[in-house]
Amino acid sequence: MDKEYISRIVKKIAEEKCLVILGPELLYENGESTNSKLGKELHSTHGDQVKYYPDDEMFKFDNSLPIVVIEDDIQDFYNQLEPNELYKKIADIPFATIINTAPDKTLNKAFEAKNIPFDYDYYRKGEAQKEYERTNKTLIYNIFGDYSDINSLILTFDDLFDYLFSIMGDFELNIKSELRRATSVLFIGFDFDKWYFKLLLRLIKINENKLLHSHDIHQENSKNFYSEEFKVTFFGSNSAEEIIIEIHNQALEKGLIIAKPEIFVSYAWGGESEEIVDKLDTVLQNNNLKLTRDKRDLAYQERISFFMDQIGKGKGIVVVISEKYLKSPYCMYELLEIYQNKDFESRIIPIVLSDSKIYETDSLLAYQEFWIEEKNKLDQKIKENGGDAIAVIGEEYKLFKRVVDNWGDLMTILKDINSLSTEEHLKSEFAGIIKTLKEKVQPN
Repeated sequence: MDKEYISRIVKKIAEEKCLVILGPELLYENGESTNSKLGKELHSTHGDQVKYYPDDEMFKFDNSLPIVVIEDDIQDFYNQLEPNELYKKIADIPFATIINTAPDKTLNKAFEAKNIPFDYDYYRKGEAQKEYERTNKTLIYNIFGDYSDINSLILTFDDLFDYLFSIMGDFELNIKSELRRATSVLFIGFDFDKWYFKLLLRLIKINENKLLHSHDIHQENSKNFYSEEFKVTFFGSNSAEEIIIEIHNQALEKGLIIAKPEIFVSYAWGGESEEIVDKLDTVLQNNNLKLTRDKRDLAYQERISFFMDQIGKGKGIVVVISEKYLKSPYCMYELLEIYQNKDFESRIIPIVLSDSKIYETDSLLAYQEFWIEEKNKLDQKIKENGGDAIAVIGEEYKLFKRVVDNWGDLMTILKDINSLSTEEHLKSEFAGIIKTLKEKVQPN
């Protein structure tokens, strides 16, 4: 791999002058495109009323097939798509503009999952559009429409011709300034053989005064054409995945990617719990591991619930179980958020303090009775005060009910996880926890 080329691209990313154009091949699964999978699903439902042309990835719908039926089926199909690892890495990289040539919102989901703000827009055929005014660092632009707006989609040849005439006519893209500003363009996930793609690049003037780069492609004729006509530089034999991984690595080294907090601690303030966390915090820092904790990392005026939701999504969460923890609404909210995200058992590292007594049946039943009683108190207040009480204590009631409903499952899992005593953790300077956390947060 020519890392010098990658360095130039990363430099343009830092300058906010890099435009990336994503092709539909990024969502290929087992060698099959999303359009091909959509074609199979529509054909299985509607038979010969739907025809799919794989060479051009276009559809033909029978006139007797109601548009509202097609719309529902297409939306159901795209709604279930989830971002792959490549999309997650692309979301990390602060590209100024990302042009998506598929009508999905899978990349949007990757940004949202990482809590990364972005702007989004799409092209609407035959509509005059104002120049897009951006408010965030990255703009995602669906150049071939949005699946939630059936009239914007390019599905049939008629759609394609209407679209091309629209761009050639009075309805240019509303991201002209984004196209002009970019001095480097990266193509990722493309089959360059589509005839209309050549025309599209001409129409949007993508080759004017720009450095164009792409991963390697197998079609030699197309490769020669784009090299000669558009001056595209192809990265040797490197795949789209290899290129994105290298860009991601270099962007991370240059500080362009802010690492998302991955190691959290959930504990009750004060006493032995806080003493343990303070000592753990120091040891982890000495081992180049960043522990995110509320007293230090909760920003002024940041919503506490948002911070607790972040804990729920962490890759490695140290949970310090104490009697105070098991009776704290805040702590139980955090524990439930961790539990109701995926892989609860594999993400938590419990430190069980002796006063919690979670290995004693009578104690667990006493805790359960405590939460049932707390829920019943609120239930009674709601009955006495009606809707006015719900507005004040409704969220607290929901939390207490969640605790009661999930108590048995939570305690069964916590009891079953092999955890060392606090004395053993302190004696080993948390060696077991350090080893486990490094395994959990290491890059994929």
